[in-house]
Amino acid sequence: MIGFPNEMRSFDEDAGIFRFSGYDGVMEVRFMLEAPALERLAGLTRSPDTDYLAAFDGRRAQIETAAIRSYKKNRKNLIRLSSEDF
Repeated sequence: MIGFPNEMRSFDEDAGIFRFSGYDGVMEVRFMLEAPALERLAGLTRSPDTDYLAAFDGRRAQIETAAIRSYKKNRKNLIRLSSEDF
């Protein structure tokens, strides 16, 4: 079962993605969440003042649930999440 003991996350503004990790036992699984997916999930509009990391943290449970579902489908060590995953 995959877990998320490390709450680190980062936002790559140039790529428009959030990066975070989960662990299946000792195996690290890297996730990328597309910014438009978070914007849709959180009802955000893109602007210089948008606090994406706070929005990510506020929706962390939903994001992790989507990450777990996606991981169960394909069991890869790198998973990209988009709006369709929510």
